[in-house]
Amino acid sequence: MERTPHQGLGLGHRSWKLRLAQTLARTRVDLSFALVDALLIIVAYSAALVLRFMDLEGVPADWLHGFLIALPIILIVHLGFNVVFGAYGHVWMYASVEEAMRLVAATSVSLLVLLAGLMEYRHLSGGDEGLIPLMVLVVGAGLTLGGMGAVRFRTRLFSFRRHGQDAEPERTLVVGTGRAAADLVRHAGSQIEVLAFVGHNGEPESSRRLAGLPVIGTFDEIPALVEWLDVSQVVIAAPLDDQALRRLVDGCMDSDVRLRIVPGIDDVLAEGATLRDARDLQIADLLPRQPVSTDLALVDAILHGKRVLVTGAGGSIGAEIVQQVLRAEPELVLALDNDETHLFNADLQWSSDIAHPVLCDIRDLGALRSLISSTRPQVVFHAAAHKHVPLLESFPQEAAKTNVLGTANLLEALADTDIEQFVLISTDKAVDPTSAMGASKRFAELLVQSAATDGRPGVYSAVRFGNVLGSRGSVVPTFMHQIQHGGPVTVSDPRMERYFMTVSEAVQLVLQASALASGGEVFVLDMGEPVRIVDLARRMIRLAGLVPGRDVDVEVIGARPGEKIREILSLQPLQPSAHPKIRIATPPFPDAGTLGSAVRELASLIERDDLAGVRSVLDSMAWQNWATHVRVDLDTLEEDRHEAM
Repeated sequence: MERTPHQGLGLGHRSWKLRLAQTLARTRVDLSFALVDALLIIVAYSAALVLRFMDLEGVPADWLHGFLIALPIILIVHLGFNVVFGAYGHVWMYASVEEAMRLVAATSVSLLVLLAGLMEYRHLSGGDEGLIPLMVLVVGAGLTLGGMGAVRFRTRLFSFRRHGQDAEPERTLVVGTGRAAADLVRHAGSQIEVLAFVGHNGEPESSRRLAGLPVIGTFDEIPALVEWLDVSQVVIAAPLDDQALRRLVDGCMDSDVRLRIVPGIDDVLAEGATLRDARDLQIADLLPRQPVSTDLALVDAILHGKRVLVTGAGGSIGAEIVQQVLRAEPELVLALDNDETHLFNADLQWSSDIAHPVLCDIRDLGALRSLISSTRPQVVFHAAAHKHVPLLESFPQEAAKTNVLGTANLLEALADTDIEQFVLISTDKAVDPTSAMGASKRFAELLVQSAATDGRPGVYSAVRFGNVLGSRGSVVPTFMHQIQHGGPVTVSDPRMERYFMTVSEAVQLVLQASALASGGEVFVLDMGEPVRIVDLARRMIRLAGLVPGRDVDVEVIGARPGEKIREILSLQPLQPSAHPKIRIATPPFPDAGTLGSAVRELASLIERDDLAGVRSVLDSMAWQNWATHVRVDLDTLEEDRHEAM
């Protein structure tokens, strides 16, 4: 049985006090509605009685006496059927036709029961008149239905006023009890109503007051406090780690509350910021990893005043590499991509005279040679690649053309230049690959490892890491698109895990690794702890202001072709480097002759449209347990392929 996020983070066994607070919060809301309904019933039926006798001088004493006897019965019947038909226990800001029909049904059945009761009373009393006129029952029921509906749907309309210009102050709970949190609250403004503070260190602080407001409960009691105080937003004004943020998001999974954070709280206070400067909590805030730091002087030393070539510059990683390289003030940056739209948009983002967009395909060896011979780049970051696993399973030849032959073309075009640094952007899918994409990237790693030992000038290395948040085609923008369209959010397997890092952090470490390289290394970035994709989906739904399973469903669709349940970063023991978040793998690789033969064979198979052969060569090169510099006969690999078939 799958664990829920609450159970996985230890929130499945809350204290009895927390559960009691939640129950009392729900009861308080339902009781409030019941009391309002009772008042509406009394007013509605009283109005109906007055309307019945408007043409007379007043309500006859006999009818008034009967009405007072019948009124408690009317109250009991209406409120009882409201409970039976589920007219309580809803969040009415999300009420729809279904909730309206519940009110109609409850009122209609109440009217029928009251009418039947009145008829039975007449029959038993042997008279033609009952306690009250029939018209009073009919009109009173109609007025009651209108009143109860107006109260509920008026509440819903008021809930949406929060987003308008005349919005009521947002009822806010502030996490944090330090000076920074107090200063923020003192300058909250009229649009925010701060109700209380909550300590973030786990210790109850219910006896304290801060900035004239109470400090209540503990961090783990925030979900119950949200319901108890009818909080519309929780603002985090304290330094919380990613684990605490995940606990907060998971604890509020079923609550209609906005989660916000004041980033770099000490810095924003120095600039005179207020609670209104808080931003919505983002999925990047929840990643289980430590902040990245880089030695900027070391990176500047290899980039300052240099000619830099970045392939795949229109993609997420490539565009960020260009952006960060520009900060080191190189002589020029050649931003190469074969997609004119992506390259054009990225160039607008860079807005630099040093960055020169180059529309070129790395599969075109002639164009690469012409570009490199005329520009003579000194540092190359090779990020161009096909990367979408399920799609490339259907088109393995395209993975081979770009990821293998394109890399081979680039290395060949650079062979006669005085290049200083070459860095291949690789992936964790290259380790023990189960997909054409992963196998082609491992093949590219082999080419770079071999180039580092063939006597050419320059330092050649590869950097391997996992998923990048926000990159085109990755799971995060896919989930965002599905959430925006009402779901469902589709997950391949509830057990599936992936490593995640932000684009900026990944590129910082790529640049740092390039500065550490001495030749032949496959650097592996420390991605922190893996994240379950189903947990990521639920948290993204929650951060979008929606409730998983109610507003947007999470649907398990089964693993797609080429996907693995868990990715790994290396099959070999990792060695430390001079940077704590960068380690070094030393996977074996074949000699240059074997690789050259494999590249030629792959090109021949692609030309013959032999997709099975393409896949076989990719898998053979990626899976082979190479002994470095040992030549392997490709005919043997071909025989192995036929035996496997």
